[in-house]
Amino acid sequence: MKILKYIFFLILALIIIGSIYLATLDGSYDVKRSRLVHAQPEVVFNELNDYKNWAEWGPWYEKDSTIVATYSDQTIGEGGSYSWTGKDGSGTMNTLKIDKPKSLDQEIIFKTPFGDMRSDVYWTLEKVKGGTNLTWGMKGEMGFFTRWMASSMEDQIGPMEERGLELFDENIQKKTKIYSIKTNGVVDYSGGFYLYSTTSCKIDEIGSKFSTLLMKVLPFIRKNKIRTTGGSFTLYHKYDEENGTTMFSVCYPIAEKVITPTGSDVLTGFMERGKYFKTTLTGSYNNSKEAWETAMNEAANLTDHKMTENGESFEIHVNSPMKTANPANLITEIYIPVEKNQIFEE
Repeated sequence: MKILKYIFFLILALIIIGSIYLATLDGSYDVKRSRLVHAQPEVVFNELNDYKNWAEWGPWYEKDSTIVATYSDQTIGEGGSYSWTGKDGSGTMNTLKIDKPKSLDQEIIFKTPFGDMRSDVYWTLEKVKGGTNLTWGMKGEMGFFTRWMASSMEDQIGPMEERGLELFDENIQKKTKIYSIKTNGVVDYSGGFYLYSTTSCKIDEIGSKFSTLLMKVLPFIRKNKIRTTGGSFTLYHKYDEENGTTMFSVCYPIAEKVITPTGSDVLTGFMERGKYFKTTLTGSYNNSKEAWETAMNEAANLTDHKMTENGESFEIHVNSPMKTANPANLITEIYIPVEKNQIFEE
């Protein structure tokens, strides 16, 4: 019986010593990593804000191919959630608070042999040159008997966050580069009055010159409270690929004729109603060259129409990059003037 007593006291002593040791440990942890993501905060936020997107970049899928996600009726915004099961366990994620496009606060609950383990997950988004500085963090407090695990959370969570941010950036890059080119065929364009400013330059200077002209026309419109009837468009008067030069105007359609002051850089023009071959580019302006080549090739191969000799083509910027965070959502309409083929009978 004495041996049992000694064993009992030994176990009790170990429990007391262990409890004293655990009481000295800090059970809190806060692990975070940051990365420059090459996209605007609005695009990054929208990607994070919907749990259905997480399967495209979540680093845990690389380690556990058996993971099965189950989505709730709401996966976006405050109250959104999803759950998962896999070979390493199961759990749930819930969105508690959002501040678009600056931050998201969430909670993650792991099912463990010690009971549910809850951690706070937080994302912060800071707009910087080149995109968004994205920080992904996880923090929490270990239970009394699991405090010893807190010191290992840095090694467990840190690499996962680093890999996740890397995959997230790669996924965002793919999505922002998505584009499509659609030929719409011959349309009847109504024409009308427009305000414009013109320049001549090298073809490779179009981008910078466009901004210069835009900042002449747009302030003029705002200052004089002129009502526009659509977004800006670029009208190409000449385009000499052989010599690499062009003459073009940046324009805004207006409801009625406007008399501009003498000597003004901004003038009023009028476009006659006519037939045009229309092509739509959905995506970044980086794809403009391919879109124009497609449009010109298709227009040249029309059977019942032909391109108008010395006609002035134009492109309409349906939405502005200043108000469209994701380049994949930009819409540009290309119009090439055409006319009906003349059929002669002998």
